[in-house]
Amino acid sequence: METTIATGMLSVARPAWDTSRLTARMVHLGCGAFHRAHQALFTHHLLETTTSDWGYCEVNLMPGNDRLLIDALRKQHFLYTVAEKGAEATELKIIGSMKEALHPELDGCRATLEAMVHPETAIVSLTVTEKGYCAEAASGELDLTNPLIKHDLATPDQPRSAIGYIVEALRMRRQRGLPPFTVMSCDNLRENGHVARVAVLGLAWARDAGLADWIANKVTFPCTMVDCIVPAATPEVLDEIAGSLGIYDPCFIAC
Repeated sequence: METTIATGMLSVARPAWDTSRLTARMVHLGCGAFHRAHQALFTHHLLETTTSDWGYCEVNLMPGNDRLLIDALRKQHFLYTVAEKGAEATELKIIGSMKEALHPELDGCRATLEAMVHPETAIVSLTVTEKGYCAEAASGELDLTNPLIKHDLATPDQPRSAIGYIVEALRMRRQRGLPPFTVMSCDNLRENGHVARVAVLGLAWARDAGLADWIANKVTFPCTMVDCIVPAATPEVLDEIAGSLGIYDPCFIAC
């Protein structure tokens, strides 16, 4: 059996709670370094200090490293390390706010859609970069000629874009008589909630006017603020943290 931070001897304590306590009430699209160092970390702190059961289902949609990260998180029972570097010392934490991790190449599109449609899911959040909203640069409207959007219009039950997943999941929730989830953009975009709303409604209108009207009246798209970044970890930092932790963590991030 491969030794990971979930099974190996560590110099840092793992979360004190059993992850069976968690309910995936939030689905996050784009499990990158920023999300793991912020939203997932803050949720970990909430779990440390309260009896909350709110946890994340993490989803990556792109191939390559995005798929490798999901696979690595699974092998570590969805645990990963955050190194918070201060002026005088570095504090290591094993983060335990993830309940599940999905990728369409590993699980198919349906698994992600069902996670988003699950009655317990209250929030679908995004860190997919500006490109992930498939907007026209000049107008800010959804670019219906974008290859991902064209695909999602042709085969809506097999989406490829984050916007396509959101629209199809909302359609399924409406069909099943479920209330919608909140769509929360966490990308570094001005009025990011508005950007997300324009993209989602643009695709919904192209599919079904009734669905678009339901989304427009029922779904909230809050704006959020990004005031910092998470730098890429250098090989030197990775080696340093592995030495301090006692084991190599491929999902590690430093902030």
